[in-house]
Amino acid sequence: MKESSAVIKLTKSEIEMVINALQFTEEAAEHFDADSMFTHKIKQDFIQIRSDIIQGEKDNETRNQMEKETQGNPKTCEVCDDW
Repeated sequence: MKESSAVIKLTKSEIEMVINALQFTEEAAEHFDADSMFTHKIKQDFIQIRSDIIQGEKDNETRNQMEKETQGNPKTCEVCDDW
């Protein structure tokens, strides 16, 4: 049987809270010799999601800065076919 999935929306700060909670759970599991592989995989997924969000924010900032810089400069030629 195929496992169901869900799409959820979380802010960057909510993702960071989940990462912290999973880290706490892993550390607590160590004291009880419990297996923390389940939480480790989820934590790594959330860390990757957070990294992707941060990279996307940086890309947007760079794009916005480039757009601001080019708005004041008239383009001389978008495509030059004759060399």
